[in-house]
Amino acid sequence: MNNISWQDIRKVIIDFLQQRLANNSSYKSELTKLEKAKQAGDQKAVNESQQKILELSKRFDFENWMEDAAMRRIFWISICHHSSKAIHSSSLGDNVNNFTIINPSEQQYVSSSTPTHLVADSSGNAAGLDIFSLLNQCINGDKTLLELIIDDHPAVLKGLSDDEQKAAIYLANFKKVIFNDFEKPKADELNKQLYWPNSEESYLSQQEDNYRLLVPLHPTSLCNVVYQKVQTRFSEENRQAREQRRLKEAEHQPYFTFHELAVVKLGGSNPQGVSQLTSKQGGRNYLLPSMPPKFENKDFFSITENLRTIFNGSLQYICRSGFRSLYESIEASKNSVEIRNKRKQSFEKILTILLKFAKHIQTTMPVGWSRDCSLKAHQTYWLDPKRKELEGQEDFKRQYEQGEWLISLERDFAKWIENALEQKFTNNKEEFSEIEFKEWCREFSGAVKASQRKKEGIF
Repeated sequence: MNNISWQDIRKVIIDFLQQRLANNSSYKSELTKLEKAKQAGDQKAVNESQQKILELSKRFDFENWMEDAAMRRIFWISICHHSSKAIHSSSLGDNVNNFTIINPSEQQYVSSSTPTHLVADSSGNAAGLDIFSLLNQCINGDKTLLELIIDDHPAVLKGLSDDEQKAAIYLANFKKVIFNDFEKPKADELNKQLYWPNSEESYLSQQEDNYRLLVPLHPTSLCNVVYQKVQTRFSEENRQAREQRRLKEAEHQPYFTFHELAVVKLGGSNPQGVSQLTSKQGGRNYLLPSMPPKFENKDFFSITENLRTIFNGSLQYICRSGFRSLYESIEASKNSVEIRNKRKQSFEKILTILLKFAKHIQTTMPVGWSRDCSLKAHQTYWLDPKRKELEGQEDFKRQYEQGEWLISLERDFAKWIENALEQKFTNNKEEFSEIEFKEWCREFSGAVKASQRKKEGIF
């Protein structure tokens, strides 16, 4: 940036004005008329066209245009990052920018301070928007004239005019607009306003006149960042990456898309009346979904690093229907065939859910996950069986193939049932003897053998 001279700035301004002249519809029309008049030999028409072309050229002469732009028309526009007109196109409230705001070191939410580079916007009289276009011209492909003015670059002053006094006035006027140098900031009746208490204490004590009046403005520049990001979904690279995902032989590349987008249009048929960026977006502003998250009940709990056993309260909860039925059968006054069948069905429910849980862990967790957990060893043989295929797991494979871990699982299951019943029936602990314990072990063993016969792959 230090290599930029005032001559570089002057050249960019002159080139910009020449391009504006060349694109001027009246100028192009007069050039056409002049050519036709020359071909027709009509000297009067030639003179008239030449005179009009000269007058138009004077309007775009460097000194003439700069004086008109920097002394008069510059105050027709407002340069901003937050727009009042986007709230309502007829609003006459002030706009605000972020040029002088220091970005916070820690950000807990997305704001206009989040992007590393935020493009400025402009609103106001369309006849002055060409000045904003000039300010956005790059100097030597480095920084824009707008950024050089913000950085107070020493070459800017002389680049604006050969007359130092005029140049100082031009620069001062540009800065007034760029830095929101308004003495009395004003809102408009079309703006929304919020009364915000200065503190929780003042709110709870109902103190009067202890609040701030907030006027929310549309974050036009931040919305443009979102707009540009969403629009890149139509880029050629993104389109190709999306199509290649359908081809088996093609090299797959990541691509992105956006779901549940909404669009709000600002400015109606004349989005330029809102701002320059709004005009470039055709008035469209994308709204990302802001619905609350959908919480889904998980069928099974996850195994944490410090979990010692899966036979705990969480497993009892997901098997609660079976336990409820088991409690009812124990509370029954008679030990009839119907009650015994109900007790048998209760264990079938509990064991069915237990085996589904084991299958879920076996198929969803990565192979070898049990190396970094605290589960009892015999439970890891059951829940992480493919770990035996990994390199360096010979001891794990040997213990797995010996199968003694199944006996330990039976005892874990029986102890789990015993603890649940003792917690439920605190006054009848003595009723649960070694005989019942062995019966619960047999229930688990029977479920294992049934699963193996069906070749479910759980054991």
